[in-house]
Amino acid sequence: MKSRLRLMLPPLAEMSPQSRIPWALLDRNGAVRRSGEVELQHLGHTVAARRVEAVLQPGDAIVIDVQLPPLPARRLDAAVQARVEPMALSPLEELCIAHGPARPDGSVAVAWADRSRLMAAWRMLADAGLKVDALFPLELILPDRDTGRDQPLTLPADERWQAPSPRWSLARREWQPASNTQRWHGPLRWMAAAAVLWLAGLQLYAGQLRDEVRLLERGMETAVRGAFPTISVILDPLRQARSHVDQLRLAQGRSSPDDFMPLMQATARVLGFASGHVASLHYDAGRLTLTLTEGYTPPSDETALQRNAAAERLLVQKDDAKAHVWHIARIDTVSTSEVRR
Repeated sequence: MKSRLRLMLPPLAEMSPQSRIPWALLDRNGAVRRSGEVELQHLGHTVAARRVEAVLQPGDAIVIDVQLPPLPARRLDAAVQARVEPMALSPLEELCIAHGPARPDGSVAVAWADRSRLMAAWRMLADAGLKVDALFPLELILPDRDTGRDQPLTLPADERWQAPSPRWSLARREWQPASNTQRWHGPLRWMAAAAVLWLAGLQLYAGQLRDEVRLLERGMETAVRGAFPTISVILDPLRQARSHVDQLRLAQGRSSPDDFMPLMQATARVLGFASGHVASLHYDAGRLTLTLTEGYTPPSDETALQRNAAAERLLVQKDDAKAHVWHIARIDTVSTSEVRR
């Protein structure tokens, strides 16, 4: 065993963080390396050891031997409590009861103390930064030959401080108070679980938003393609739609020469013979097709017709396959073969 710190506690009923605690630091051989006295609240910062043992004042615990029949270890606790109950002045639930192993003769060393006082003292030791490994009644560590069994350990540290440690004590795991950090373990675990659930919820919500964004983008792309079929590649539907709308706004009120109305007006000036004889007309992408009724008088001078058409920058062509059908387009936009198509 490495170094151990042995403390002599004040009476449990009087113990407070300001209580002055005598202590001795023992090496692995039980020799006293250092000793002193300090307020409990400062003790954890004064000396450190691998093992901390607290010794109770005489009278703060009852220590007796009881006789028990041979029993398996798992039933020893229940048997000890049954023997203690008629001897204790308080109900068992108000006591901390511990015992050692059964001896060959059937005797068992038993100790008990007031639970509320013992746990309050243990809590103060934990709050002072001390992880207590053992809580010994003084009577439990002193040899039978000790003549001062009703006297606490005092300084300077003598051989009474060096008594060997029993293998059991009142510091049972089920009564151990949570440390300052352990008190936060539960809330921290709940916070961590809540954070994990929150992050999982965010991931799920983000996935839903991504799906909605994809649906909106596809809807916008479909709408833009329907409104602007001339756009061949759509990379940013909203920006491209705005750009085309701006272009349309800038062009509002203006027309190009191959638009329907300018082209129709120029045709009327050139094809005066068609006046009153138009059966149908068709306009498509800068090309105008006229179908005339019978009875009109075609131009007698084809050269004059083409000269007048050229003055209007028109290309006029009578359809070779269909009677009474004329094709008209701007010279600078299409060729003769295109007009005939």
